[in-house]
Amino acid sequence: MTAEEAFDAAALAACGKGEWPSRAVFWSAVRFGMKAVEAARWADAEERWSALWRVAVAEHLPPIPEAPLVGAPSSMVRAETHLGRMYQIMGSRRPDVLR
Repeated sequence: MTAEEAFDAAALAACGKGEWPSRAVFWSAVRFGMKAVEAARWADAEERWSALWRVAVAEHLPPIPEAPLVGAPSSMVRAETHLGRMYQIMGSRRPDVLR
């Protein structure tokens, strides 16, 4: 994904019209400013966004709040999916009781 593609994806996700495609896109948007991403045009944001994007793609980034599985290893995603199915099968039993 190029910096411009990441910026476009961030602009859509920031205004609720898309999903966060990666942790790097989300954290670049946080550092840039969510409202600024929504309002900016690529021509005006290119230099600053590109610098933030280069840093973000090289970093190990924390999960996205409310979307912790975006960018997670596939084994973790599979585990969370299977746990969710187990909880559904067990019905009304709460996950925190299953220790």
